Amino acid sequence: MMPAVETRSTPVPQGDTLFVAGEWRAAARAGERFDPSRPERSTGLFAAAAAADVEDAYAAAVAAAPAWAATPAPARAELLRRAADCLAARAEAAALRLTADMGKAIGDARAEVRRGAAILRYFAGELEQPIGETYASADPATALSTFEQPLGVACVITPWNFPVAIPLWKLAPAIGFGNTVVWKPAEAASGSAVLLAEVLADAGLPAGVLNLITGHGSELSAALTGAERLAAITFTGSGTVGTRLRQAVADRNVKVQLELGGKNPAIVLADADLADAALQVTRGAMLATGQRCTATSRVYVERPVADEFARLLADQVGRLVVGDPFDEATQVGPLASAEQAATVAEYFALARAEGARVIAGDLAATAEGCFAVPTVIADVAPDSRVVREEVFGPLLVLFVVDDLEDALGAANETDFGLSSAIFTRDLGKAMRFVRETQTGLVHVNRETAGVEPHVPFGGVKGSSSLSREQGKAARQFFTTTKTVYLRST
Repeated sequence: MMPAVETRSTPVPQGDTLFVAGEWRAAARAGERFDPSRPERSTGLFAAAAAADVEDAYAAAVAAAPAWAATPAPARAELLRRAADCLAARAEAAALRLTADMGKAIGDARAEVRRGAAILRYFAGELEQPIGETYASADPATALSTFEQPLGVACVITPWNFPVAIPLWKLAPAIGFGNTVVWKPAEAASGSAVLLAEVLADAGLPAGVLNLITGHGSELSAALTGAERLAAITFTGSGTVGTRLRQAVADRNVKVQLELGGKNPAIVLADADLADAALQVTRGAMLATGQRCTATSRVYVERPVADEFARLLADQVGRLVVGDPFDEATQVGPLASAEQAATVAEYFALARAEGARVIAGDLAATAEGCFAVPTVIADVAPDSRVVREEVFGPLLVLFVVDDLEDALGAANETDFGLSSAIFTRDLGKAMRFVRETQTGLVHVNRETAGVEPHVPFGGVKGSSSLSREQGKAARQFFTTTKTVYLRST
């Protein structure tokens, strides 16, 4: 049951300026952003940049690149630590702005801001790790070694669903390892992007190292991908946009990193702790209003426990508090926009038209704002669009299977391959799942969502360009290796 959304005082993220060459500038146009929990209420403006602004941003990044690359890594590490301190000092303002941007429950928003500061601190530490290796040479007079250098200018394109964490897990290593950046966030996250740019600038980032361009991606795509000195592009978002970005730079020597979504399965075997599995699956599917690329969207349950698990799952889903994202008790806020709410409702209507049975919740009962009641459905055909396509909302499909063999076959039958989970007490079956599941992230007795910044993140098949983010993988992407043969004479 959704509580009514109360009137409250919220921050107004202006987001109406660009950050180029170390200076804030106005754009020729501005777009308006609306509170997703009260769509009639404006939360401010975001700058709508033009291609000329993108060109200026690249010029600034190119000009700043030599000096920044030559800055010692410990100095860059210290800047990231100062940025972490700045973000921590503004944690409440950042959380409120994040919630105003996309409606994330305030508790989750605060956790994301804390995670952002942790990401900055992690990469500060990573910068002080060895930057190369020494090898034995066949020539006794030759010293053989490698070392890493920055790529140059990177284009960073980020989504709206994690307006702090995802930008920082790209920006921190990109900047930390000595690159300069042109950053284009989703327009819905412009307010949060402005705050992060302020944090990095106040930490002492030199002019031109970070350049923030906000606006409509469809209007800026050619300018973002067409820059002559572009060395790398990292993107998180839809597969359609990711494919276009990859094609735009395919005939040039541009390094590409794409994270493109998921259709993540969970398998519940008969020997699992069913109560815990129901809790974990509910969290994976419904928190963040299902707007996570790692969210659980399909659950396969062994037949002997299917009815009991469905009952436990319905109970957990029914306990979720859906409502005003600024209310401390809320666990599930609205979807990020009216467009996203309409898309999720369309998928649910399609499933019902195809004969789906509702186990918990009822998306059709959603009455106000951009809210969507967390819903679980069953009796859906495996080839339904609801099963094949990423919904990006709180809609979970339950299937009954005969055994692990049956479950693995169904779970792997997808174009995506980001995250998966299994719930079992049988170590042998768990290890078989680890080997045979076709995903880049694998969870045993855990929800499919949730990642840590010091380990690689990424998927297979249509979920990724097969590069990895975070952890040491970030160093591999944002640097290039030189091999040095040093012979004495």
